[in-house]
Formats: sequence, structure tokens, C-alpha cells
Amino acid sequence: MTCIRSEDVTFDSIYPRPIRAISRRFWTPVGVARRAAQLFRQAGARSVADVGSGVGKFVLIAAASAPEICFVGIEHRPHLVAAARQVQARLKVPNAFFLVGEATRVPELGFDGLYFFNPFAENLFNGDDAIDDAVELTESRFFRDTRRMEDALRAAPLGTAIVTYHGMSGRMPACYEPVVSEPAGSDWLRLWVKKRDAAAGFFLELDDGVVLHRPDGPMA
Repeated sequence: MTCIRSEDVTFDSIYPRPIRAISRRFWTPVGVARRAAQLFRQAGARSVADVGSGVGKFVLIAAASAPEICFVGIEHRPHLVAAARQVQARLKVPNAFFLVGEATRVPELGFDGLYFFNPFAENLFNGDDAIDDAVELTESRFFRDTRRMEDALRAAPLGTAIVTYHGMSGRMPACYEPVVSEPAGSDWLRLWVKKRDAAAGFFLELDDGVVLHRPDGPMA
């Protein structure tokens, strides 16, 4: 744990102090990002979007770890995208990119990999626990965004690879299969791959397990 924290302290030092102060709560640890990059490589992904990329920590580490994969961070706060681009320019990671955009539209952009670090949960935080009040953060937006994302994932092409850390905030359609599930950082890291065009039901990530819910009831 000391080594992990040391790695993160070292990497986070490149950011301004206010960003460093909230890094452990909002952004992927260095070791987890490296392992996630390996999982995307294992799945054969060539272009990966980080859904709600914040200041770009995951994208930069994963891109450096898997230089053959294009990693793109999608974030709705322009000032966080600006911070990510500044660090990218300093570190000169050529396969890392950052865009201001709506995360629920990401599956429509042609990526064959998606990374989720519980991206919509901030909508349910108390005001003091949020990053800031620069964007809408409401319960209604949480349900709207998770529903849109679930619909988009159902429509994504076969072979789409998804890596989740602390879950994806919503439900994983049953047309995806959990391929890898392992403890990482402060939670679980999972690789999902879309295996079917359509399948009834959905998966929920609960603590250290995954539960499949079918229309006729849950299945472990």
C-alpha cells in the first residue's frame, strides 16, 4: 500500500494543489490504470474512451502503458479538460487525447473500448463532496445518464470491451459477459466484452460480486 500511495503522490505532484487534494477520491490510482490498460490490450481494443475523465490521470497512465492503443478522455467540465491537456503537453504522451463532451454520447463515437470509474455517482453526492458546482449534479440527471448509457451499450458493436472500477454507476446489459474480475486498489477491476447482439436482463456489480438479473428473476 505504501508503494501504491507513493506512486500516486509522485504522479499527482504534476497537478495543482486543489487537484492533488481530491485525487484519491475521484481519479484512478496509478497501479489500477496500468492494469486496466493490460485488460484493454487483452481484449484487443484499439481505441478507448474514459467516460468522465476528469483531469486525465487514467488516460495518461494507461496510454503510457499501452502505446499501441489510442486513449481519449471525455469530460463535461472544460477546466478539467484544460488541466488534462496541460499535463499531456508536459508529459508528451502521443496517444492520449482529451475532449469536452457529454459522456453518454461516447459509445456512438466508434470506440471499441470504454473505461468507467463510477462516472455518474457524483450526481448523488452531498454538495460538499462534489468536485465543484460547475455542472448539473442531480438525482434526476443520474437516472437520465445511466439510462442513456445502458441504451448506448446495448447498441454498441459486438466485441466492445468495457473495464469498470468501482462499477459503472448503472446496469451492465446482459449482452456483455464478465471476462475478468479481480481486486484492485480500493475495489474491483472488471473486464466485460459484448458477446451477443441482444440479451434480456442486466448485471449489477454489488460489493465483491456480480449478479445477473433476468426478466423472470435474479441469477447468481
